[in-house]
Amino acid sequence: MNIRRLEYFLTIAQTGSLNQASGILHVSPPALSKAMKLLEEEVETKLWIADGRRIILTDAGKALLKRAPALIDNIKNLKGSLNSEAKGPKPVRIGTFEVFSTYFLTFLETLKWDNHSLELHELLPGEVEKYVAQGDIDIGITYMPVPDPELDFLKVTTTELGVYIKKGSFKGIAQQDLPFVIPITPLQGIPTRVRGLDGWPEDAFQRKVLHKVTLMESALELCRQGRAAGYFPVFVVNEHNRRMCEKYQLERQRAPAHTNCRVRSADVFIVKRKSYEETDVVKQLAKVIRKIC
Repeated sequence: MNIRRLEYFLTIAQTGSLNQASGILHVSPPALSKAMKLLEEEVETKLWIADGRRIILTDAGKALLKRAPALIDNIKNLKGSLNSEAKGPKPVRIGTFEVFSTYFLTFLETLKWDNHSLELHELLPGEVEKYVAQGDIDIGITYMPVPDPELDFLKVTTTELGVYIKKGSFKGIAQQDLPFVIPITPLQGIPTRVRGLDGWPEDAFQRKVLHKVTLMESALELCRQGRAAGYFPVFVVNEHNRRMCEKYQLERQRAPAHTNCRVRSADVFIVKRKSYEETDVVKQLAKVIRKIC
């Protein structure tokens, strides 16, 4: 529906005169009359009849008069929101788990954020796909994908994971005897060979769990204190060590050759709806993930 014709109609109906509306709108009476005829064709009903120099609204015209202000506001709000999205920063709604947020936001330095704003959702594995599918976020980052026929899973790279402890701690203790800190949230519904939320492989040795925490940062803190070992992606610990002084840096403990805990890796995916266009931001994110991981 043409918003300008609605505005003309509202002014004509409120003044009850084409001539008075013409003076207010600075539009000639013939032009207003033509606009009203087009509006009547649009709504397929008669809206007003002439009564000398005055106009009389029909019942349909009176009904439209009641609804016209709300219709005009709704159309203006819609146009305003669309224009602001088109002209202003476009929000990039990303969902991932803490591994790819706390120690991954360095990607902000490399993306062209003049044209975008960030909306970051920290989710559990499995939630990422659900949020993407229902449209709450646009892009997911995960290395524990849950298949969904409505989603595209774009493999970006492979990241290595390992066991880390505070430098100089647990001397003489074999990896399988270390006290571990693990995620307290159980991992469910992930069709991969992992047991824990941190990606611990099911065919590795049974860890000796001493601590359970919700946040990865809490696990890193316990490792910094020398109280536990943790299983982390290599890129997370590299970034962690870059920020920390030597006293709090972590080092990797290699598994003895006779154990079944060989070097582990995980494929990293960008998740998006099939209907979501692969934008420059997706390509930039993929490039940054490959660089960091």
